[in-house]
Amino acid sequence: MGCTLLIKECLDSLTSTEQRLAAYLLDHTSEVIHMNAKEYAAACTSSPAAVVRFSKRLGFKGFTALKLDLARESGQGELDDFQAAIRDNDDMETIVRKAERIHLQNTSLTYQMLNVSILSQAVEEICAGRRIHLFGVGASGLLAMDFLYKSSRIGIPATYHSDAHTNLATASLLGPEDIIIAISYSGETRETVLAARAAKEHGAKVIAITQANRNTLARLADYPLFVPGEEKELRVGAMTSRTSGLFILDLLYLGIAKHDPERTEESLRRTRDLIRSFQEE
Repeated sequence: MGCTLLIKECLDSLTSTEQRLAAYLLDHTSEVIHMNAKEYAAACTSSPAAVVRFSKRLGFKGFTALKLDLARESGQGELDDFQAAIRDNDDMETIVRKAERIHLQNTSLTYQMLNVSILSQAVEEICAGRRIHLFGVGASGLLAMDFLYKSSRIGIPATYHSDAHTNLATASLLGPEDIIIAISYSGETRETVLAARAAKEHGAKVIAITQANRNTLARLADYPLFVPGEEKELRVGAMTSRTSGLFILDLLYLGIAKHDPERTEESLRRTRDLIRSFQEE
């Protein structure tokens, strides 16, 4: 997970003290790498305890772990602040080039932000035999349907309802043997948040795919998996958030498939053969 990227994504949701620490880190990255917690705190007129809390808020075990991540990033160069917008006078060639750049940048950011430890824990929870329930509306619902199709091909039980009322009714009856995958780019979609909260209150585990900020869904989640924020001027709908969500769901799927490769291969063969026989009739 890229430290500076994560800070930029969640900057608005940080406390005033954390924002001061974040601002100094972003402006003096090369210096912070060589500081201890006391020196960093002094430079920001803060305290070593606040530095440790700030590091943990970002998902690191402590300040040392944060610095190691900064050191790894230091050789990658500055992130491009490119903001793409579709203009009225763009020809198709220009649109293709812009879309290519959007997707390449978004792919890179998504994988930089990925917390592999949390992803692995989420996969382990699913592989422990929990029933999967997917929640998402609009474009997020399309992601849920894609995962539902993939999981059905390898014999992993999962459910998804496009009707919001049915989703809420389902969520109210879940328990400790269930796990939900809640998808909402904003993290504030009312139907999805209500379903996640109800499921969690009854003991279900919550995997959330959402923005990297302190939104409601992220705070509810046991396993938050973050997607990058879209550029402010971007006027191409949910293109980047949808793509990032698909990447993360595919990684969950691959992790589940790897858990029992023989079962996965056999399930794929059986489903393929039956579908093929139907097509040949």
